[in-house]
Amino acid sequence: MEPGSNIKRSLVTDLSNISGWVIVSAVLIALFFIVFQLVSPFSSVASLEVHRLAGKQLALGGRADIPACASCHGLQGQGNEKTAIPRLAGLHPDYIKKQLEDYARSPLKTRAAVEPIARDYIKTPRTYGDLTVFTPGIRQHSSMNKLARMLSAEDRHNLAVYYSELTFVAAPKAYDFETLERGEDLALRGKPEYGLPACDSCHGPRGQGFGAIFPPLVGQPVAYIIAQINHWQTGKRDNDHLALMRNVADQLTDGDKVNVAAYYDNLSYSVNRE
Repeated sequence: MEPGSNIKRSLVTDLSNISGWVIVSAVLIALFFIVFQLVSPFSSVASLEVHRLAGKQLALGGRADIPACASCHGLQGQGNEKTAIPRLAGLHPDYIKKQLEDYARSPLKTRAAVEPIARDYIKTPRTYGDLTVFTPGIRQHSSMNKLARMLSAEDRHNLAVYYSELTFVAAPKAYDFETLERGEDLALRGKPEYGLPACDSCHGPRGQGFGAIFPPLVGQPVAYIIAQINHWQTGKRDNDHLALMRNVADQLTDGDKVNVAAYYDNLSYSVNRE
């Protein structure tokens, strides 16, 4: 037998042994990660439950100087028609979190303030404000601004997780035919002659919302929808995506607000329902 054949056979044997150990090691590592994900408190499912429970505790019980969210938004996050308080149940978690961030944000200075240039240029003080066209977002509310600033980033995340998973069911309410017809026309057609898009083109079919940017209109109190359109028009709310809602609101009459809010209030709707 040639010496070379022994060397080749030895190499093949060594490679086979190495390949076998590699396969076994890979299988063991894979099994370890599977078990770790199932039992670890840091797994996605376990972590989500931790955030949900923390959010539930804050929403129902409050903390120190922070009152329970349920005292205004309802025990099931259903909102309140009489006081124009929105429902939170079933909203997209990222949308809820952004609204809390916007409530906590202080108004931005959108103009630059530059003092006159001194003879000694180095000593000339200059202060510049934010010159961006689209602000990160601001919502003004007498109670929510103060409360939101007391919440930590983790608090906002926990509340968003908790409310996004709550079940909500809306029963259609009766309105006169003319109101519903005009509201439906705005929701489905808009005012193309004025360049006003249909509400459903952004907020989704039957106003059920689309992703984290466009919240549902159906299932929200009529008084809340009307109040928010008023806020867009007066500048008390300025946290829309690319100023879309601001431009839409400016073209809505008082009658439009009532009609379209009534239309969505006349639709049946449910979320997170088994």
